[in-house]
Amino acid sequence: MPAPSSSYVNQNSYVNQYNPQTFISTANSMSQNYNAPVNSVRSNRSYEEDDSEFSDEDQPTNNTTTINTNGSFYANKEKSRTNTSISSAVSNPGSSATIKLKSKNSYGLDVFLLHGSVKKVLDGDKFSSIILNEQRQSIWKRVSPSYEIQILGYQSDKKYHGVKKFTSYEIQAKIFPQRVKRRYNHFDWLHDRLVEKYPNICIPPLPGKAVTGNFDDEFLSKRKSQLELWLNKMASHPVVGQSEVFVHFLQCDEGSSKWKAGKRKAEKDDYRGAQWFCTLTVPGESVDTTNAIKEKVDKFSRACSNLENCVKNVSTSLEKISAINSSVLRKEYVHLGKKLDDFGLALNNDSLEAPFNHELTDALITTGNTYTQIGNMFGEQPKTDINPLLDRFHLYKGIIQQMPEIVQLEKQSIQTYEEFQTKPEKLEGRSLMEIAPRREIISHVTFAEINQFNRDKVDDFNEYMKSFLQQQITFYTEITECLKRAHASFDKIPINKSSNFNSSFRR
Repeated sequence: MPAPSSSYVNQNSYVNQYNPQTFISTANSMSQNYNAPVNSVRSNRSYEEDDSEFSDEDQPTNNTTTINTNGSFYANKEKSRTNTSISSAVSNPGSSATIKLKSKNSYGLDVFLLHGSVKKVLDGDKFSSIILNEQRQSIWKRVSPSYEIQILGYQSDKKYHGVKKFTSYEIQAKIFPQRVKRRYNHFDWLHDRLVEKYPNICIPPLPGKAVTGNFDDEFLSKRKSQLELWLNKMASHPVVGQSEVFVHFLQCDEGSSKWKAGKRKAEKDDYRGAQWFCTLTVPGESVDTTNAIKEKVDKFSRACSNLENCVKNVSTSLEKISAINSSVLRKEYVHLGKKLDDFGLALNNDSLEAPFNHELTDALITTGNTYTQIGNMFGEQPKTDINPLLDRFHLYKGIIQQMPEIVQLEKQSIQTYEEFQTKPEKLEGRSLMEIAPRREIISHVTFAEINQFNRDKVDDFNEYMKSFLQQQITFYTEITECLKRAHASFDKIPINKSSNFNSSFRR
């Protein structure tokens, strides 16, 4: 494959010196960019109305809800990343002439490879860069540190005179002073915009909608945790976390003119789908030879397939343990506690009177209460350790399931380029030397995303497992302390020295 044009910036070292003010100033600039004129051309629905109209009916989605055994809901979103069409008359940035595109989708791959940007790309539109690390691997350049997002709480309310009920979540990104309220459909809208804009970035699915019980406090608390997990995963990405639409989601008050204008601008973004590639700055050298790239993406695909199966298997085991803890173990330990209580009370009988009989009864009742407490602890413990870990495994299952689509776009771009080589009539008067740099952009993006995934999984699962094991240590330490107290209750009963019970028991 011909080498890319030298017009693409070659940056060979990974810059990791962050200044928090850099992100704030960038975010403020993004927010200003979103302050579009109120009289802009509208999309197919009006946003001049009150934002409370942003409801299920306003934003139809194609969600298949999956319910697993521990009550976790995740949507299987099958959404096209390039499903938006615009006028087929597009200006050629390198010429004052207007060309007619044969492709029906001006945000599609063919249009990008043949014609590049459908409009002139301004410096203010270039937010993302790819550089090479010390191993000469493509990676995203992080211009500011990642940041934490908290969902502080949730509140259910009604509209249309109580006809329709909804829940809003109070969100604060720690890098911004303001708090905003968002409903689930706002999250769904954001997810759609991210999937639509970034064809080669992994956007995991949102936790799905519940068929029933979606205003139950336990469900809302769980969804709050899942949405917070999703937001922080997005915020940690060097591109998504600093994107205009994501920052807009975190900053603008619902119902404000800026919020409505920002929604319109995001939905009419000229740089979505393959057109987003035009806004990137990439190194000036090829990722690798075509054959080497094919081999690498095939190996990555096979590794992801195996990883997905392993994640599913771990999730299944965790779900079973959670169910056992919440039902079987809880029930059986509480049952044992009740039977020990009964045993202690049965000993407290005049016909069975003996020295320290009352002390034995008290010790047995204490032990019974201990096992009742332990049973209840087992029932509640999954909320503290197993279920949070399950949520993280489900998140990663969604991430891994997106990888084949990212790899497929890379393969498709190579196939299209090879067709241009063998069938020059498809070039529409363009040269391969003109198309090659644009093909290379896709490879840089693909491998930057693959390398991002490979680095993140180490940090994420290290954090996930350490947190889970610490909760397990705390849990079993508390059980040990309960058992020690029960054991100590028998110390009030002196041991009969003449009894040979201890020695015979040991035998």
